[in-house]
Amino acid sequence: MRFITYNLLQGMKRDSADGRPVFTDWVKKMDPDVLALQEVTGFTQAGLESMAAAYGHPYAVLLIEGEKYPVAITSKYPITNVKRVHNNMDRGFIVSEIAGYQTVVVHLTPFDYRKRQQEIALLLAEVNNLRKPGKWVLMGDFNTVSPQDSLAYRDGRLAGAYQRYEQKYAPILKLNNGKLDYSVIQQVLDNGFSDVLKLKHAAFHKTVHPKAFEPKTRADIPSRIDFIFVSTALRKGVRNARVITDGFTDHYSDHYPVCLDLER
Repeated sequence: MRFITYNLLQGMKRDSADGRPVFTDWVKKMDPDVLALQEVTGFTQAGLESMAAAYGHPYAVLLIEGEKYPVAITSKYPITNVKRVHNNMDRGFIVSEIAGYQTVVVHLTPFDYRKRQQEIALLLAEVNNLRKPGKWVLMGDFNTVSPQDSLAYRDGRLAGAYQRYEQKYAPILKLNNGKLDYSVIQQVLDNGFSDVLKLKHAAFHKTVHPKAFEPKTRADIPSRIDFIFVSTALRKGVRNARVITDGFTDHYSDHYPVCLDLER
């Protein structure tokens, strides 16, 4: 069972032709069973269904039409027990059931860490309210960093970039008491979820920025803010997990996608 999460950069704006044919061909090649999407900008439910059908997914759910950065999920299998949450969220999330898996696709706010703390508390309250014994997969753009990657940020460059952002966009706070905020991902881990990439790879793998979005005149400041988490019942079934870097993903979005392969 293959899951992929991907932030499309404003509706895959770099593939502007009708039906997003380059993106569609890439999805066919990757052949996910479930595709979690963020920034599905400009799509209607009907338009999402049409694109999904073109890459072999007869089922698709869009969070909401008319919002700038909605999330969506598409699948080879029926998507049932759907709950859309956008109140009290900057961007929102969808909870659903697919082929016996409880799935969540989320896009947390990219701005203030305090709002992200509120949003993840809401998401986890929803998950715990619905929690059934078994198989949960949480996917999306969390717009924050993980304590499991703290060594990758010890040079202070990411904290420095966030500090400059705060100076430009006060009173927004990206830093928590002047330091990188790990509390959002820590809440996910504390609720019994495992980061699938860390189950398979000790090394750091960035999801921001892909090659086409790296600065031209200075070194890139990489970060990993896109994640897939699984509940305890699925840990042993994690066969493979990776950040997908290829000729398509290097150029078509400002995020790399993350892929999970599970034993069914």
